[in-house]
Amino acid sequence: MTETLSQIPDAQRLYLKAATTLTRRPQGQPVLPALEVRVCDVGIDGRHLADYREVCGFAESQTLPITFPHVMAGALHLHLLTQKPFPFPLLGLVHIRNDIRQSRALRADERFDVHVRIGESRAVRQGIEFDLLTEVASGGEPVWTETSTILHRIPGPKSQVPRPAPAPAALADYRSFTAPADIGRRYARVGRDYNPIHLAPLPAKLFGFKRHIAHGMWSLARCAALLQPELGHEPQALSVQFKQPLFLPGRVALRFTREEDGFAFALLSSRSDKIHLTGALR
Repeated sequence: MTETLSQIPDAQRLYLKAATTLTRRPQGQPVLPALEVRVCDVGIDGRHLADYREVCGFAESQTLPITFPHVMAGALHLHLLTQKPFPFPLLGLVHIRNDIRQSRALRADERFDVHVRIGESRAVRQGIEFDLLTEVASGGEPVWTETSTILHRIPGPKSQVPRPAPAPAALADYRSFTAPADIGRRYARVGRDYNPIHLAPLPAKLFGFKRHIAHGMWSLARCAALLQPELGHEPQALSVQFKQPLFLPGRVALRFTREEDGFAFALLSSRSDKIHLTGALR
């Protein structure tokens, strides 16, 4: 059964609720509940959209950045993952893949119905991964969909971490940019993602990081913003595999190659062979 809310909930309050999930200790092979939530007739806050464009580097347009509906639905993701039947602690989940499709460009003056549900789960070497499925509809027709794949780590025997493979040599063109120390806090305000690992060094250290790290969805949006002007048309698909965290502050290189219908790209550290993410924009 789908729960229907009258409006998008407050993400900051939900992150306070997320702190209460730290005591969750799933046993055995947990079964994820079939949770769904929907909000209808959602409009776009022009100030919020403008701030998001500025933080991520998107140019002004009458249409939404392909990553923006993820932000619109973010509090609904939190709403589902903080429900009592959901077995995993929210803080500590790892976003590992994302696949976005849109059938057309979404206008900033439209109103949308947003539907989020928990999809399939799978046992993997690192633990259990599951899909979080988001659909945005306009006039009753789905226009934007997203599959976010998330990992719940289960501790196991320590093994040697393989050295990451270098980015393919074909990715010859590049753009460099800086991820400043405050980008986690700036993106948190527009992305409605207040996970403490992104905000400052001290809370990030409490979760095992040497410093705070950039939001993966900021890194992805920044790549899309740099590539979209060279795409030549409104994007139809954006996919990404998140590899290694981007510690703040940091300087990175977006390496890419043009393919028949778009770009393949990788985001690399400017000072090492570390790959932060790989993806494709079509």
